[in-house]
Amino acid sequence: MTTSANDTPGAVTADGMTAQQAFDRLESAGRPRPDDRALHARGAVYEARFVPTGHIARLTTAAHLTAETETVIRFSNGSPKFDADDRAKGVRGMAVKFLSEGRAVADLVAANFRVFPSSTPEGFIELVEAMSAANPDEGDFAHRAKSKIAAVGKFAGMLAHRPESRAGLKAFVARQPPASFATCRYDGLHAFFLVDAEGTRRAFRYRLAPQLGELDLDSGHGSTLAPNFLIGELDARLQAGPVSFTLLFQFAETGDPTNDPSVAWPEHRPLLPAGYFHVSRRSPRDAEWERQVFDPTRVASGVELSDDPVLRFRPHVYSLSAARRLTR
Repeated sequence: MTTSANDTPGAVTADGMTAQQAFDRLESAGRPRPDDRALHARGAVYEARFVPTGHIARLTTAAHLTAETETVIRFSNGSPKFDADDRAKGVRGMAVKFLSEGRAVADLVAANFRVFPSSTPEGFIELVEAMSAANPDEGDFAHRAKSKIAAVGKFAGMLAHRPESRAGLKAFVARQPPASFATCRYDGLHAFFLVDAEGTRRAFRYRLAPQLGELDLDSGHGSTLAPNFLIGELDARLQAGPVSFTLLFQFAETGDPTNDPSVAWPEHRPLLPAGYFHVSRRSPRDAEWERQVFDPTRVASGVELSDDPVLRFRPHVYSLSAARRLTR
C-alpha cells in the first residue's frame, strides 16, 4: 500500500501553524511572479532506471528498492525565483519518482546540503523570511540598503531563538555551487525506517552520490557560463551517455535522532549501497512531471516515516504549491 500526503499527519505544527499559513508566508517572502514557486522554481525532469544492488533486500519488503524500476528524476535550482543564477551559492535539488506502469509509487527528495536548516517548520519559515529580507530585489539603492540593515537585526533575533539553524547557515555560506547537476551529492535530510518481512524496523537516511565524483564550479569558468547553465550542461552531457548516482542508506545507531533533520548523523555510521540510478535523457513528459509534486512522504510498503515534524509537514505545503501551479 502506498502512503500519500493526504494520509500523513502533521498538517498543523506543534505551535499551531497551518500549512496554508506557512505557504502564505513563503509566498509573501518571495513575492512570486507567474513562473516562480515557493521553492525550486527552475528544474527539468529526466528518465532514469534504478538498478538495485541486493544489499538491502533482507531489510525491507519494498519492491521498488529490490527490483529494477523505471524512474523519473527532477534536478532543480532550489531558489523560488525562476530566473535564479546557477553560478551563485544555494540549494540544488534531486528528486526521484519510482514508477509502476507510469504512475508514482514512491518518491525521494534530496538537496546538496547535509542537514536541514531547522528542527521545526516554523524555524524554516523564519529563516526563509530572514534571507529574503537580507536580499531585497525591489526599490532603489537606498531602499535596498535600508532593508539589508534591518535584516541584520532580524537574522540575529532568529538565530537567538533558533540556535539549531546556525549549523545550516554556516554550511550554506561555505557550500560552493556545483559544476554540474551530475557532480553533486544530494542528501535526503530526514530519517525513515526500513521494515522487513518480520516487521523489524531500522532507521536510515539516504543520500545520492554522483559516480563522477563531486566537483564545484570554478569561479573563473563560472563567469563564462549562462546564469541558467545547469540544465543545458546536463542535457549536453547525456548526449555522450548516461549519468549515474549511487543510492546510499546510512543507518542510525543509539543516540542518533530521527526527529531532528538539523542534526547530522556521524559520517562513520554504516552505509549500504541500495542501488544505482542511471539517468538517460530528458523526459518527453517533462512538462507534465513539472506540474506534479515530488513528495518525500510518498513511501511504499516496506518503508515508514519517522517522527520528524518537518518531514510530516512538508507535503501539506507542497500540495498548496502544486494547486497554485495548476490554476495558472
